[in-house]
Amino acid sequence: MGLDREIAQSEGRVHRAMHRLRGFLHHHPVLLWCYRIIVSVVGAVLILMGLVMLITPGPGWLFIFMGLGLWGTEFHWAHRLNLWSKAKVLGIWHRAQEKRYDAHRRKQARIWADRDNQQHYCPSGCHISQPVRPE
Repeated sequence: MGLDREIAQSEGRVHRAMHRLRGFLHHHPVLLWCYRIIVSVVGAVLILMGLVMLITPGPGWLFIFMGLGLWGTEFHWAHRLNLWSKAKVLGIWHRAQEKRYDAHRRKQARIWADRDNQQHYCPSGCHISQPVRPE
């Protein structure tokens, strides 16, 4: 569950910093206007770069989510889309982790079932009972 914790921690710091910045910008209308233009342009550039990187080698989805996250500071629809996509990505992540864990458990059970000596488990296999050869 480390991914959930990391996202929750980063959201707290980022949200506090953005709240302070927005409070400052509301007292300066020209700076607020410039900020909104810069956020819109940089967000669009990140999303376009991400779309290009989906076709070419590169972290395309990362750039698309970064652009949406940046737009989410100004546009409510982008914020909702970002929350929805984050929930979907975390759901996929958890399903992949469960699938990986289940595959590991099945592999361990198969190894255990194939052993000759099932009295105890030794990873090195040094205690496997060897058949006694008649002399």
